Amino acid sequence: MQDRYARWVGEYSLPLLKWAYGKTGRREDAEDLTQEVWLQFFSAVNREQQQERAIEAPEHLLWKIARYVWCRSLRGQSVKRILPLDEALADPHHFDDHLADAEERVQLAAWLRQRIVNLNRVQREAMILFYIEQLPQQEIARRLGLSDSTLRWHLFDTRKKLRKGASDMTATTEFVYRPSTLHMGLNGQAVPNAATTRIGESLLMQNICCACYREGRTAQELAEMLGVARPYIEHDLRWLTAQEFITENKGRYFTAFLITTSRQEADILRVFEQHKETLCDAITGHLLANEQTIRSIGFTGSEKPMSKLLWLLIYLFTRRLPLTVEMPEPPIRPDGGKYWPLGFDRTEPAADIRRGFDYNGSMCNNGFYWFGLHNFGQSEIEDLMDAWTPEYRTLRNLLEKLIHADFDPACVTAAEQYPLAQLAEKGFVTVAEGRITPNFVILTASQYERLYTEVFAPLIKGLQPEVRRLADHLHQLCLSLLPPHLTHLAALAQSQAQHDIAFITELLAFHDGTLYHPVSKRDGEFLTMAYIFRK
Repeated sequence: MQDRYARWVGEYSLPLLKWAYGKTGRREDAEDLTQEVWLQFFSAVNREQQQERAIEAPEHLLWKIARYVWCRSLRGQSVKRILPLDEALADPHHFDDHLADAEERVQLAAWLRQRIVNLNRVQREAMILFYIEQLPQQEIARRLGLSDSTLRWHLFDTRKKLRKGASDMTATTEFVYRPSTLHMGLNGQAVPNAATTRIGESLLMQNICCACYREGRTAQELAEMLGVARPYIEHDLRWLTAQEFITENKGRYFTAFLITTSRQEADILRVFEQHKETLCDAITGHLLANEQTIRSIGFTGSEKPMSKLLWLLIYLFTRRLPLTVEMPEPPIRPDGGKYWPLGFDRTEPAADIRRGFDYNGSMCNNGFYWFGLHNFGQSEIEDLMDAWTPEYRTLRNLLEKLIHADFDPACVTAAEQYPLAQLAEKGFVTVAEGRITPNFVILTASQYERLYTEVFAPLIKGLQPEVRRLADHLHQLCLSLLPPHLTHLAALAQSQAQHDIAFITELLAFHDGTLYHPVSKRDGEFLTMAYIFRK
C-alpha cells in the first residue's frame, strides 16, 4: 500500500498544487489546501481498506475530495473530520458543478472588480453581467449580440486569462512600480501648444510610448504592464495614434518616434571619446590658439574671458562644420507643426560625466541663437524666442529694438520702461547708472563672416576626414540601437548623434577645466546666447 501512496503522490502532487494555487492565488494558501486534500484522501483510502473495499478510481476520488475541501473553504468552514468515502462520493450537493461555480462566483467577485477593467469591451461586459449582476447566459448573449456558444467561450477564456494573470502579475508590472519618465523634445518648427507638451504632462502616455518602443503591444498587454484600467489605456492610445506618436498594426501598437535612453547616450559618448583628441580637443585648441584674432573682430561680448566665450564659439564653429548625414526633412504633424518628435527616457540616471548638463538643443529665431546646456533646463530664453504670448512678443520686440539702437537708453519710451525692467529681471540686460548692457554676444553679419573666414574655415577642411570616421562609427551604433520597426529613422538618429559634436565637445572641455564653470543657472544660461544681424 505504501508503494501505491508514493505513486499517487508522485503523479498528482504537482497538478494538485497548481490547481490549488489557481484557486487561492498564494503559494502558502495553496500548500495548506493541498495538504488538507491529501490528508482527507489518504484517510478515506485507509478507511476503505480497513473495510476491505477497493478503490477503483483513485484519481476521480482525489479530485472530488479536492473540490469538496475547496467549497468548504469558500464558506469559511474547515473540514474538522475525516470524510467517509461514501459521503464524499455520494453527496452530489458538494460536488455538483453548478454549486462549485456558484461558490466560485462569491470568491471571484471581489477580485474581479479590480481586474475586470483591463479586459476588452466584450469580455468586460460579459464578466460584469455574469459574475457581478448574475444575469442568465441567454440574456447576456442577447444584450451583447452573441450566440450562446460564443458567450460561453468568452467566459471560459476570460476566466483562464484572469487566473493566469494572478500568477504572472509580478513579471509584467515593472512599469507600475518604476514608471519611466519621458522628456519630449522636437527638431523642426514647433507650434503653440504642440502635441508633445501633452505627452510631457501625462506620465501614463509617457509609459505607453516607452512600453511600445522595442516591440508592439496590445491594449491588454499595456493595461497589465502599466497596472491601469484598459479603458484609460484605450483612450490615450486613440489620441496617440491620431497624433501619429503611435502606429497600430493588427491590434499591436508601436511607438513611431525615437526614444533615447541614458544608456544609449553613454554609448554615443563613448564613440566620441574615441575621437576626443583628433576632433573635440582639436576644435577647442584651435579656438584658444586664435584668441587674438577673435578679439580683434570687436563684436559685442568679445572682451569676455575665453573660458566664457568658448561656450558660444564651439557652437558657432560646429554649425559651419559640414556633416556627412543631413537632418531629414521633418514631416508636417497633425498639430500643425513641422518637426520630428524626440523622446528622452530619463528613468535611469545619466552617466557621471553628463550630470549637471541639461541639453535643450540649439534654437534659432529671427536672428537669435541659443544653445542651452549646463544646468539650464527650461529657460525663459526659450519663451522669448518662441514668443507665443503677448508678453514675450513685447519683450522680444523691445530687445531687438535695443540691439539695433546699440542699447541707447534714449530709444526706450515711457511705455517701454516696464518691459525693460522685465528684461533686466530675467537677465537679458543689465541696467545700471543710466546704461543698458546686454548679457549675451551680438555680431553683425560682417563680423560673423570674418569669424568664419579667419578662424573657422582654416580648421574645417582639415577635420573632414575625422568627421567621416566619426560618422561611420555613429552609423553602426545607431543601427544597432534602433528597434526593427524604426529602422527607417536611421538617418534621423545618426544626424541627431552627429549634431552632438558641439554638445560633447563642450562636455569634454568642461570636465578638462577649459570652460568656465557657472555658479548658478542664471550665471550660465546666457553664455550660449547670441544675436546675429541679418545681411
